[in-house]
Amino acid sequence: MGKVFDEEIVTLKADFMKLGAMVGEAITSAGQAFIDHDIHKSETVITNDHEINHLQIYIEKRSFEMIALYQPVTGNLREVVGILKAVTDLERAGDHARNIARSTISIKGQPRISSVESIIASMAKDVSEQYDDAISSYGEADQDRAKATAKKFDQIVEKHYNDIAAPSYQAMAKDPEIVNSAIMYLNVAKDLSRISDYSTNICEWTIYLATGKIIELN
Repeated sequence: MGKVFDEEIVTLKADFMKLGAMVGEAITSAGQAFIDHDIHKSETVITNDHEINHLQIYIEKRSFEMIALYQPVTGNLREVVGILKAVTDLERAGDHARNIARSTISIKGQPRISSVESIIASMAKDVSEQYDDAISSYGEADQDRAKATAKKFDQIVEKHYNDIAAPSYQAMAKDPEIVNSAIMYLNVAKDLSRISDYSTNICEWTIYLATGKIIELN
């Protein structure tokens, strides 16, 4: 089993990292599209989500097949199970990027609050950086980097969300015409927060990959 399995796991991990890159691009593009009011870029994110879903399904199927065919144990099993678990977090992060792209389309032509959008821009940048760091730590099986990433961004992302939510609710109370836009801001902030959560999950799977221990960060 040794050589054949090793070749299979290298291919599986390469597919996983490819998916990670695709989702990372979707997250970055969706956040930038919202800030730039870029409908075309948003539509591209939505269209590409189908490719993300297809690759996720393929990786899951191949992971199950490898477990059934090779019956790996200890470290080898951990590598397959880690990918099988983490790939779900990637796909869900991609779903939230798609949601942000849809919000960009929905808010088109509505009144905007530039101060809130500035905070969204900062949140999107930090969430994208957190995701990229999480994927890199997984690729390197670097548990120290995974722990540092989760710790660094936890409170930063939460503060961004609160800084978006408060003025959005205040704006809704003062001006009925801004309600739809404020709801979109809240939705985008929630989607970014969920992407952050999935990035933390990937950090947790990195620690599992490196140590075999399942822990909860933050």
